Amino acid sequence: MKAFLRFLAFIALAIGLGMPMAAQQPAPATPVEQPLPASTGPSTVKIGLYINDIQSIDLHNYSYVADVYVWFRDSDPAIVPGSSFEWMNMFAPDDHVQTATYDVPQPQPDGSEYQVFRHQGPFAAKFSILTYPFDNHKLTIEIEDQEWDAGRLVYAVDEIAMNHNIELPGFIIGKPTLEIVNKPYPTAFGDLANPTAAPYSRAIVSIPISRPILSGITKALLPVFIVVLVAAAALLLSPSHVEARVGLSITALLTLVALQFSAMAGLPEVGYLLMIDQVYLASYGFVLLVVALLVMTTRQEDKVQDSGAQDSGADVVARGGPLTALLAVLLYAAIIGVVLWANLDYAARAAV
Repeated sequence: MKAFLRFLAFIALAIGLGMPMAAQQPAPATPVEQPLPASTGPSTVKIGLYINDIQSIDLHNYSYVADVYVWFRDSDPAIVPGSSFEWMNMFAPDDHVQTATYDVPQPQPDGSEYQVFRHQGPFAAKFSILTYPFDNHKLTIEIEDQEWDAGRLVYAVDEIAMNHNIELPGFIIGKPTLEIVNKPYPTAFGDLANPTAAPYSRAIVSIPISRPILSGITKALLPVFIVVLVAAAALLLSPSHVEARVGLSITALLTLVALQFSAMAGLPEVGYLLMIDQVYLASYGFVLLVVALLVMTTRQEDKVQDSGAQDSGADVVARGGPLTALLAVLLYAAIIGVVLWANLDYAARAAV
């Protein structure tokens, strides 16, 4: 019995000594989430676009309507480029519609996050019609982040593609390009926290379009050349047919005026002289030259009939005929050639 009591006392002593020791043991520490280290340097954001459609071009308002897809892919959890980008050359912002394919960025196999949007609306474009009807244009789409400057976010080209079934009546569509540039600003936009003006990374999509050369020749230049040849035909008639000669030249002049008004109706008002305007001015000059020769021919014919004198070489040219008509047409063709070459060369050098 005593042995049993000693055994119980030993157990009670062991329990009494163990409980304080257990109480003194520290509890396991609860893990605390540590904040992510701040990113240093710019983050690279992959950007790509797909040109789904170009619906119309308005030369008068310097705009065009496009339907495009744009996507972003980045690996920086501190930025969400799909929520902070903006379209820099929107025209009529209320007419734009944008939808997101996903509500939140989607994880990618390489650890990055992906966002894609479909955007439809008109974009501004500065069209130059100096070389009409052989004018070339670039339809541009410009994208920039409105929150992060180039010191924090830099775009990089992922892909640029276009729907091969796009048709733009009156134009030939070239291959689009995507360029990344740093756009500087001369102001900090009043931000006292960051008073130093910094550039922003900008993605610029360029879609080249041009008018078909054959179409420009047949629609804009050929009618003018035909009218000029009709005016030159007045020089082939005998000086005795004064009414017919004058009638041809005056009709040609009025037709040129009507053609110019018709050609200018589809073009915007500009302050510079177009190539087609210079062609019409040269054509007016040709018709006036024909009229001047007709007047000289009539006076010379009257002089010959009154005095019976023989014509000199200069008088033969002044009286008209195939030689006079040929020389006049060759002079006109040379002037038109100089006009076309000068304008196209200037446009080519300005594009470089």
